[in-house]
Order: sequence, then C-alpha cells, then structure tokens
Amino acid sequence: MIPDIFTPSYLKSLELLKFKSRRAYLGLREGGHASIKRGHGIEFADYRKYELGDDPRHIDWGVYARSDRLYLKRFREERDLSLLLMLDATNSMFVPAEDSKWEYARDIALTLAYIALSQQDMVLASVPGEKISASFRGGNSFYEICRYFTKRENQFVEETDFLKGIVYSANAIKFPGAAIFISDFLFPFEKLEKSLLALRAKNLDITLIQVLGKNDLDPFENSNSYKFVDAETGEKINLSSSNENINQY
Repeated sequence: MIPDIFTPSYLKSLELLKFKSRRAYLGLREGGHASIKRGHGIEFADYRKYELGDDPRHIDWGVYARSDRLYLKRFREERDLSLLLMLDATNSMFVPAEDSKWEYARDIALTLAYIALSQQDMVLASVPGEKISASFRGGNSFYEICRYFTKRENQFVEETDFLKGIVYSANAIKFPGAAIFISDFLFPFEKLEKSLLALRAKNLDITLIQVLGKNDLDPFENSNSYKFVDAETGEKINLSSSNENINQY
C-alpha cells in the first residue's frame, strides 16, 4: 500500500524538512507556522507603546535607554497550517502508461503529506472531481493517506468534473492555509483560472506543481506526421513535425 520509494531512510530524511508558508495566517492551535495574531511567540514582529496593565516583562529596555520611552516587543505566534493536497486524476495523467505521470505525482503528494503530518499539520487530500476528500493529522495517518491515493489509481475523472472539483475541494478546507495542486496542466489555463480564484478566496497560499512525461516533452520524436488524440475529449487532429508546429508546441 505504501509506495516503494518511502523507505525508512527516506522518511527519516523528510522529518528534517518543514513547510514554511509565504504568507501569515490565523490558525486554530499552537503549531509551527507564523500567525497574523500578535502574541509572545518566537518570531519578532514589531513594537508598540507600553500601556498601563501591559506585562513589563516584554518591555524592550534597550529602546527605553535610547529614547526614554517604554515600548513592548510584539511577536508572531506560531500556529498550525492546513494543507490542501489536490492530485489530478484526469485521463491525460495516465497516458501513455509508460510515462507513469500519475505515480510520480502521487509520490510527490505523499512526500509533501508526510512532511506536513510530521509537524502535526492537518492535511486534506483531494482528487478533484470526486466527492470524497479526507483529512489527516499526525504521523500515524501516513498509511491512511497512502491508501486514499492508491485507491484512486486508474479511476479517471472527467475534465469538467475535475475543474468543478477544485472549487468543491476549496470549500472543504475550513481554515486558511496552503493549497498544492499537482497536475500535468495539459488543458487551457483559462479553464483553470476560475478554480484558482476559488482557492485564493479562501486565503490559501497556492502552489502548482507540473508533472510531465517524456512523451509530453517531445511528442515529435520518431516520425514526420502524427495523429494527436486529446486524452480528455477524444478529439483527433493530424499534425506534421514541421519546425513551426514543434516551436508552437
């Protein structure tokens, strides 16, 4: 159930890594990420003037010595991060089979999930287009998230359902955090834009990871003319391997 790449030594090396979001968030509980709430955590944020009733332990006496004014240090509290992992399961991720795009994408998703689970972050796993998503927390959940993704191998999702499913996945995450979307992105980007706006509306830090196979990178390798078949729609077009077509691709 756990892919072969996840050996004990590989998992141990992942435990040395941490997610660091590019943005600050309001979190649910103490964890490992900076929050926009002000408190007395680890990361220094700024100063504010001392007011009657404030804890004098947080006065910066160095500033007082220089300015003869009382200021408090303010810090960013550390909070948990909710991680939304979305894995593309549309037809193009499975063809041609020898490129193993789905397997590579799955292993990337599981690697990121293990890092997040190791630092006690919540992971919401989703295959957009399916109504089933699942949340996980804690290192002991890794086997379960492996089973979640491996169960979805070769269960193709229609492109239309897939794009709607991204919005559905965004609505499933309850707390601001990060969204990582793994796909070959072999479809018009304007179709994806609306779905990405739904993720942004949830105050999510969005990362897109593109996984391509050898045949995606160089489909003009062995012949002068080709019949291309759209893996999502079944549409067929004939193309020659002219320099113009190669450059456009």
